[in-house]
Amino acid sequence: MGVLDGKVAFITGGGSGIGRGTAERLAREGANICIADIDVEGAEHTASTVREFGRDALVVKVNVASQPQLEDGVARCVKELGRLDISVANAGIGRAGSVLDMSLKDWQDQVDINLTGVFLTVQSTAREMVRLGNGGRIICMSSLAAENTGANSWSYSATKAGVRMMVRGWAQELGVHGITVNAIGPGVIDTPLAHGLAGDEGGPIRTALEERTPVGRAGRPSDIAGLIAFLSGPDGEFFSGSYLLMDGGLRDAGRGWAAGDPNDPVTQERMRHMAAGEQRRARLQPLIDER
Repeated sequence: MGVLDGKVAFITGGGSGIGRGTAERLAREGANICIADIDVEGAEHTASTVREFGRDALVVKVNVASQPQLEDGVARCVKELGRLDISVANAGIGRAGSVLDMSLKDWQDQVDINLTGVFLTVQSTAREMVRLGNGGRIICMSSLAAENTGANSWSYSATKAGVRMMVRGWAQELGVHGITVNAIGPGVIDTPLAHGLAGDEGGPIRTALEERTPVGRAGRPSDIAGLIAFLSGPDGEFFSGSYLLMDGGLRDAGRGWAAGDPNDPVTQERMRHMAAGEQRRARLQPLIDER
């Protein structure tokens, strides 16, 4: 018997990274899962794992910047899985760039996915929770970047800081309906989105990160998934309006390493991961633009 037996979770960005780890963890705890993602292939992979735990899994293609797609996805979730108890607004993107050079498109995509997409996810799922009358748990993905930023990460930080503030207001409004709303601030988690920050196991970026992080390692999707499972379960019912930082102590560990020398191993690995990230971006960008 799991603590989430019979519950249904709607997870955006469930096709990879933290979203996939969360789907797997909540399924282990007994929940049935609706996986919402623009990457249907990745979402199907997550669904196959969920089914291995004996739980029902539904894949819905959703761009969180599209209100109609989200509303349709949430409606399918309730119709086919029977209820809605947990909403995880996890989908996000990152675009690095200086204020002098960043394109309006890169800025707008981040606002549309990271900020508007969280708003639309919460609105769509909260409306269903209120209609069903069983309360619910909503968890939104913020970031350590909501507190710390830099010359090229300010735009991503702005969207994640916005999530923190929205959650505080939503918690006040939705509590009367038995719905809690919280934000999680992951540090450097080894996911496709942040692999350039986490680096390869045993590589120079990972070694430098492990030396800076008090707990001595990079974060894993399972770390964040465990916290989401806690907030979704009976022991998390008194948390609402909170921002829960989960970064292994990295926030207070000083500034990051400088990387300007092209012959420096950290710089070389970072450039390699940036190139891989651009390839992933090129594959997903047409899907992001479908709204």
